[in-house]
Amino acid sequence: MDRPRYYFPGERDTADLDFSNLGFDYVACPYRFEAVFQHGVWRARGLVEDNTMQLPEGSQCLHYGQQLFEGMKVFRGGDDKIYAFRPRDNSRRLNEGALYLRGPEVPEELFLHGVEEVVAANHPYVPPHGSGASLYLRPFYVGIGDNVGVKPATDYVFRIFVSPVGPYYRGGFGPDQGNSFMISRYDRAAPGGTGHIKAGGNYAASFHPGSEAKKAGFVDAIYLDPAEHKFIEEVGAANFLAFRGDALLTPDSPSILRSITRQSLLEIAAEIFKWPTEERKISVDELDDFSAAACCGTAAVITWIQRIVDAERSWDFPFDERWQKLYDSLVGIQTGTEDDPFGWRHEISV
Repeated sequence: MDRPRYYFPGERDTADLDFSNLGFDYVACPYRFEAVFQHGVWRARGLVEDNTMQLPEGSQCLHYGQQLFEGMKVFRGGDDKIYAFRPRDNSRRLNEGALYLRGPEVPEELFLHGVEEVVAANHPYVPPHGSGASLYLRPFYVGIGDNVGVKPATDYVFRIFVSPVGPYYRGGFGPDQGNSFMISRYDRAAPGGTGHIKAGGNYAASFHPGSEAKKAGFVDAIYLDPAEHKFIEEVGAANFLAFRGDALLTPDSPSILRSITRQSLLEIAAEIFKWPTEERKISVDELDDFSAAACCGTAAVITWIQRIVDAERSWDFPFDERWQKLYDSLVGIQTGTEDDPFGWRHEISV
C-alpha cells in the first residue's frame, strides 16, 4: 500500500526555513507518531498533530522518572534520498532501558514504522543536502497512569517528534572550533545505577554541574567515575575519545551510555582506516600521554577538545587531522556521499 501523502501538489517540497543557519533548537513540525501500551498490548495511534500531551497527574514518569528517550538523525543524501542512521540500534538501546525500568519493550518493527511514518509525513523539514543541518528525531517512552505508589506503570506512551537542527555547538566542526571543558567533582550517575541507559534522570543530574562549568567559561563538564573520581567517563552528554600514539581510545565503564555515534566511529577507525582501537579505563593522569582529545554523540557528531582544566592542572590538545577523517567518513556514510560498508543507512520513502 502506498503511504498517504501529507503535502499536496503545489505546496513546497522543502519548508521555508534558513536551514544553513539553524541552531540545535526545537522547531515544531506538523506531525508526530504515537503508540500506547494498554491491557498488555501496543496499539499504534499513528500520526498526531498536537505537540502537547495530557498525562494523569499520578504518572510514574512525572514522579519516579520512569521515562526514556533516544536521539537520532535523518539526512537528505547527495542522491536526494532520505536516510535514517542506524535506527535499529536506537530501538535496541531503548528496549534495554525499558527492561531495566521494568516496562514493556517497544517492538522493533513498531519503532521502525514510527520512524518511517513521522519522517515521511514531515519530509519538507528534512534539510537540503549540503546545508549542514539534519532532521533530529526524538523517540521517547513514558510510564503513565493514576498512581501514587512506587512501582512501574501498567500503561505507556511511545512517541516520536522531529525537529530540523543545525550543529550542536555553533560554528560546527573543524580546526577553528576547539572547545574547553572543566572536570567536575559531581557525579552524573551512581555506580550500578542508570548511567548505561538513556534515562531522563541522568540528564537532570547534569544540569547543576553543567551550569557551573558554563558559568566558569567552559562549554561543559567532564565527569569522572563515581566510585573513585579517578577515571574519565563522559563529557557533558557526550562520550570521550582520545589518541595515544596510533590508537584511538575511549573509556569503558558500566555507568557510561553506549553511544551509537561512538561505536560507529570505533568501527570506522578499525575497519576503514585500520587504526587500533581500545575501550578501557582512562585515568585523568593519562591525559599527559594523549596527543589529541575529542567527544562525540548524535547531536555534535565529533567535537574537538582543545583544553581540559582540573583544579590546578590543565591540558591542551592541538587539532588532529584524524578527527577530520573520522568526521568526514561518518557524515559521508550518513548522507550517502560515501559507500556504506556496514549497512547503517536506512532509506525512507516519501
